Amino acid sequence: MSDEYIIQIKNLTRVFGDGVEIKALDGVDLDIKRGEFLSIIGPSGSGKSTLLNQIGILDTPTSGTILLNGVDVTKMSDKKRSRTRNKELGFIFQYHHLLPDFNALENVMMPLLISGIKSSQARKVASKLLDEVGWATG
Repeated sequence: MSDEYIIQIKNLTRVFGDGVEIKALDGVDLDIKRGEFLSIIGPSGSGKSTLLNQIGILDTPTSGTILLNGVDVTKMSDKKRSRTRNKELGFIFQYHHLLPDFNALENVMMPLLISGIKSSQARKVASKLLDEVGWATG
């Protein structure tokens, strides 16, 4: 396994169910190099969300390995997995929910504040991000 890869997945399998088993993933291999972009497409029920939950350390595979920056996340304790998720990964969820009582700036600031960034710095970062996508923060 090489340092040039940010994610390496080998023989990943995820089975759901008691009694009747459903293989959502079956022997998936995937290597993503630093700087690469990857699109995962397929019909409903093909395992896209299951795979992304594995990559995001939100679920545990039935078998196989997932290396994030060369570290096997499948062997981490729950505490270490949570810390890795919070410090090394970013998510754009399929179904996101903005906080209705917050304006756009406050919604973008929220994950920054949760991660421990000071309010003044979170405001600067969030404003810059909103400016980059053409959203006036006023």
